[in-house]
Amino acid sequence: MPAISTELFKKSYTTTPKALNSAIIDFCREVSPGVKPRYLPVRPDPISQPSECFNNVMARVSKEGGNLVYGWLVWEWPNVFIEAEHHAVWESNGVLVDITPHVNGENEILFLPDPKSTYDFVGQKRRINIKRSHGRFASVSPWIAATDVLQETIERRSTGNTFTIDRDELAALARNVQNSLGAVFVDIARHTRPNDRCFCLSGRKFKKCCSNLVQL
Repeated sequence: MPAISTELFKKSYTTTPKALNSAIIDFCREVSPGVKPRYLPVRPDPISQPSECFNNVMARVSKEGGNLVYGWLVWEWPNVFIEAEHHAVWESNGVLVDITPHVNGENEILFLPDPKSTYDFVGQKRRINIKRSHGRFASVSPWIAATDVLQETIERRSTGNTFTIDRDELAALARNVQNSLGAVFVDIARHTRPNDRCFCLSGRKFKKCCSNLVQL
């Protein structure tokens, strides 16, 4: 039975796609047909909070004018999956800027406009992330399914910051996501050679990075 270090679950694996390859373009067409994704600079507003893009942009619009533009942040775990996260950016005089800070300190994001993906400011209902496997690892699809169930359940059972979900049910769903992600780590590790670049995006060789965290 493979042993997986808890350190693997603490890392962030998604990043701004480096290029608009065919997989990214096809994914964007599926999410928001007829609209092209754009690389935008990240210039956080001093009062903006991470993960609060809609409120951040509305505060800027109230203060300085301009417009809130709905859409999706496009992230990628290279060779593993592509993800679209419901998002909003600020538009002023035709220029789009992401004013929300991100956990990993990205200074550039790939943004896919989508005027239909509005946000419910009253109920504070978020649209769940859209994920698509790159198709290289069989374990990725079950993990995506588990994350979808967790996110859908949270949004369905919550209004704003108030949750009505049973604690044990939530814990069970979270365990399923973690177990599914563990299977992804094992799957990737089995297909990664010692001298390949590590799947955690550190830039180091696998044998000198995460290989010790997945004991096959």
